[in-house]
Amino acid sequence: MELTCGDYLLIMLRIFTSLLAFLTLFICVYAQDATEANNNVSIDIPEVAIMDVESEGSPSISLVVQAPSEAGNMIDLTAAVDSSLWLNYSSVRSQAVESSRAIYAKVISGSVPSGLRLRVKPQPYSGSGDGNLGLPSNGINGRILVATDRKIIRNIKTCYTGDGAGNGHRLIYSLEFRNNKYNKLDFDESNTVTVLYTITDT
Repeated sequence: MELTCGDYLLIMLRIFTSLLAFLTLFICVYAQDATEANNNVSIDIPEVAIMDVESEGSPSISLVVQAPSEAGNMIDLTAAVDSSLWLNYSSVRSQAVESSRAIYAKVISGSVPSGLRLRVKPQPYSGSGDGNLGLPSNGINGRILVATDRKIIRNIKTCYTGDGAGNGHRLIYSLEFRNNKYNKLDFDESNTVTVLYTITDT
């Protein structure tokens, strides 16, 4: 059977129509949403270095010196102790930095009565925190507080102690006699001392 020009044109038209339909289907399929998608989420972690002194009551404490009950004895400092305060802190540092943070304490106003010394003993950490928590810088013996900074907590890295009394480092304040200075005691000397704590990089 011999095909005419009209037959060839009809065949070509059918091929073209089929090709056009295929391309239209392909474009429609290609234009549909993929099975996966993504987006960028920016996360910014701040540097943190904050601290506080907490207690179940007032942060102001009183150390009471008692008179001796027997002649020939010195005044009694046994009751001149307070352990109601806790040192709380939060710290976030760069993991690439080798240094750590420390907490210092010093007397910024008032003075300890003559013949006596004021000592603060931070205890090892306890509480509900986490991370690389600090250590008492002088074991549990603490530091004599003076008008210049004395390091009391060392090696603080990224951590948090938990908030409030019962978290962090318990602070034990006590009075003790200065060696060979008993003669400096003054019965009418009653002083208020303000202690400043500072957290800083080391």
